Amino acid sequence: VFNNDLKVETESVKGKTPRRPPLKKTSHTQKDPVGVYCRIRPLGATDEECCIEMISSTTIQLHAPDGIKANRNGEYKETQYSFKKVFGIQTSQIELFEDVAKPLVDDLIHCKNGLLFTYGVTGSGKTFTMTGSPGEGGLLPRSLDMLFNSIGPLQAKRFVFRTDDKNGMEIQGQVDALLERQKRESNQQSTVPKTPSSKQKPDPEFADMISPEEACKCEGVDEDSCYSVFVSYIEIYNNYIYDLLEDTPIDPIRPK
Repeated sequence: VFNNDLKVETESVKGKTPRRPPLKKTSHTQKDPVGVYCRIRPLGATDEECCIEMISSTTIQLHAPDGIKANRNGEYKETQYSFKKVFGIQTSQIELFEDVAKPLVDDLIHCKNGLLFTYGVTGSGKTFTMTGSPGEGGLLPRSLDMLFNSIGPLQAKRFVFRTDDKNGMEIQGQVDALLERQKRESNQQSTVPKTPSSKQKPDPEFADMISPEEACKCEGVDEDSCYSVFVSYIEIYNNYIYDLLEDTPIDPIRPK
């Protein structure tokens, strides 16, 4: 129902659009959150042809093999790729660790997240870079060595911290943690056969990965903090995910 005698007076008010705050200038000294490195693998045989040339400490150039040059009448394309840093064939395992992995472990101990992975075709040297060999430990054993050297006296006892399967942590009291440790130890003694000696000897294949002179640790560790380390060793095989460090065999995580 409309009333013709009703008059509505409106007044338009023009509002000013607030100014946008000026953009903050990004500092060139700010650390890039992602770094991509390139490591050049030595040739496996003397008769193999090298197609990679290290132009600078950050750039490589790919050359076409001689066979392709002949088939294309000398017409071929050379491409260059840039990285945060390029490591040549003379780079040692300790030099690679100092530049690539050590800053990540240092950030981890100071409560920052980090991720490190290798990527490449089969035979490109991923396993040697990550795991290494006796006398030439890779990034993984060196990172673990630095981690435990840094937090050794500050580690919490087992089962004080527990994962809740949701990327979170639960904290137990000392009594509950002690009861769970005793329960786990009794289960292991009943299922795992006893070794002849009370102290298990280290595997010689991994015992000499890192020399004592190459051991390092993080400086400035907060002594008021308490640390706990959780390790998973995941294998993906035939679209199934397996945790190779599980104490008891469980069904693999099926793909969705």
